[in-house]
Amino acid sequence: MSVSESQSLAECSASFAEEVQESLDGTLPGARRVVSRRAAGRDRYIVQPEGATSADRRVPVFVAGDHLADLSISLFLDLDRTGRYLKTVRSEIAVHSVLDRTPLVRLEYRADMHSAPISHWQIHAERGSFSHLLARAYAHRPELVERPHDLSSLHFPVGGERFRPCLEDVLQFLVLECGVDACDGWEAALHKGRIAWRRRQLGAAVRDLPDEAARVLAEAGWTLTRPAEVDATPKHSSLTTW
Repeated sequence: MSVSESQSLAECSASFAEEVQESLDGTLPGARRVVSRRAAGRDRYIVQPEGATSADRRVPVFVAGDHLADLSISLFLDLDRTGRYLKTVRSEIAVHSVLDRTPLVRLEYRADMHSAPISHWQIHAERGSFSHLLARAYAHRPELVERPHDLSSLHFPVGGERFRPCLEDVLQFLVLECGVDACDGWEAALHKGRIAWRRRQLGAAVRDLPDEAARVLAEAGWTLTRPAEVDATPKHSSLTTW
């Protein structure tokens, strides 16, 4: 998503919040409001469900109408190195059991991470909370949750062939792997959000490696002219960062 001269970072972040709202509303039952707000003391914006506290900002997740888990979402947005495109610099998505305060799983990304992989899952499977959710889901939808006591049977998404996981991947994981309640037509809502996300990520990858993009397009028969004033130096850090 590019930031035009007539559109501010705040406006682009607000538009992104609307996309997140559509994905949530099209997938999970219930009402919530996703907002964009400026981070304290920084020219950066946070997109997340509205609420005064972190507990208030969680999205309830149901199985057979029972509130068994919560979904927390925080997406931190800034401009990329060119100052022209919206960039997610940090994201925190977690699924929490209602039985205790510890998350079940966390999907985290930090562009400035050095001590761990910049995008990673953290799985909290040391106790029975996850099995409780799966057992309830098994009783309701056994065709989706076939082995409720075997966490290794869950296929955690990693973003398809190339890019890191997005919110839509987590939502589909909850519906298809964990058997949570979903709205009618949820597949179409997630397809729309995932297409927008991966198109945005592809654009970022092309900007990182314009020479590779030009090579592939030329091989496909495109006619390309490199503008003299454009810096086409590859950004290899996106390929080597752990």
